[in-house]
Amino acid sequence: MKILTLLTAIISCQIYSLQAQTSANPWQITLGANAVEFYERDGIQYQTGNDGLQFDDKINYSKYLSYLEISRYLSRGITFHAGGTLNQVGRITSNPSENPDLYYSIDGSFTFSSTTFLDTGNLNPTLILGAGYTNINNLNHMTANMGVGLTYMFDQSFGLTLKAKRKVFSPDVTKLFDKSVTTGDYVNQFLFGFSYAFGNGDTDGDGVKDNIDACVNTPGLAELNGCPDDDGDGVRNSDDACPDVAGLVALAGCPDTDEDGIADKDDSCPDIAGLPALDGCPDADADGLADKDDNCPEEFGPIENNGCPWTDRDGDGVLDKDDNCPDVAGTATNAGCPEYPIEGLKDISIKFGSDSFEIDAAFEEQLAEAFLIIDANSDAKIIIEGHADSTGNDQINIPLSELRASQVLDYLIKAGISPERLSIVGYGSSQPLGDNDTDDGRSQNRRVDFTVE
Repeated sequence: MKILTLLTAIISCQIYSLQAQTSANPWQITLGANAVEFYERDGIQYQTGNDGLQFDDKINYSKYLSYLEISRYLSRGITFHAGGTLNQVGRITSNPSENPDLYYSIDGSFTFSSTTFLDTGNLNPTLILGAGYTNINNLNHMTANMGVGLTYMFDQSFGLTLKAKRKVFSPDVTKLFDKSVTTGDYVNQFLFGFSYAFGNGDTDGDGVKDNIDACVNTPGLAELNGCPDDDGDGVRNSDDACPDVAGLVALAGCPDTDEDGIADKDDSCPDIAGLPALDGCPDADADGLADKDDNCPEEFGPIENNGCPWTDRDGDGVLDKDDNCPDVAGTATNAGCPEYPIEGLKDISIKFGSDSFEIDAAFEEQLAEAFLIIDANSDAKIIIEGHADSTGNDQINIPLSELRASQVLDYLIKAGISPERLSIVGYGSSQPLGDNDTDDGRSQNRRVDFTVE
């Protein structure tokens, strides 16, 4: 097995939320097994110096406990390790029955953890640098060690430790760090063990050790990494937007009384389920205006009209907002006003001959105009007023004026005006317009006028 293959397998482990050895648990003991791999160069198996001994480059591993290490956390991710390994290695020999050679080592090293600048959860990757003593077949070697390690903590104290180291060595310590580091003798050593970290590390006394306590100086709950939760809603105080009232985890610890997905503190209608776009208020008619601000909450209407539909009081198809005559039916082309305004009736006066109630053909054009005005203003009720000059007395003039009004009434009904909209009255000579002492004045007084009820 090569170092890169081993590291790839190690890093594929699942990451959780615990940490490795820290100042809270400064001491750690690791017990396990080890394996040794010798190198091959230019077709020649590894030799220890010039003694002619060659070792198989296969993995030499121990089936028993053969690795013991004690470590002490110093600071800022730096830990000192002291340990030893024991193994048997196979020599290339012509005598198959020859016993394997004894391999043992005592090493001291420093590890540098990435957890001081990178949150890796319960995985603790490390870089290893150190030195030590190795004995192979009773030959002594001083070694320079370098490698990588990874510790996976199952809980606050127990973990699994894997290490891969290269040991470069020389019988002469003065030559240990010359070019033999890259071209000289070396072995690859792999270590596997279970670790137990211990020490005093619970500053706030809440039962959660400081190495995983996110609130070291404040007693809290184990399930919240040692942080308090005053309202008991499962959200620690530091992350709780409503720390004094129980709420929902999804809403950062704030309650949602109406269960509309909007926290009460942000909900303008906290007791009635509503829409996020309306700050939690309902919109029954779906017109985009909250019911509380809608003058017609059950009826769809534009926002600019306070949620109410535009009205058309005169029913002419032109909305009141666009209707210049909202109480009188008109046409769209005339901005909601009738094409023949009712006011035009005051300018129409039908004249009659002396002692006559027959309509003169000369006034049929005015009657036709009166019809158009009355027909266009379908809601108006019209009074047809008959008048006479002062010739004769009231016993003659009043009936005569009524007959004149009746003639006009009959004309309009025949033209299509509803009789219910029309009424007549005869005033005789009581409301003259002109001077009854002159022919012209009396001519003006023999007339029919129109008024609106």
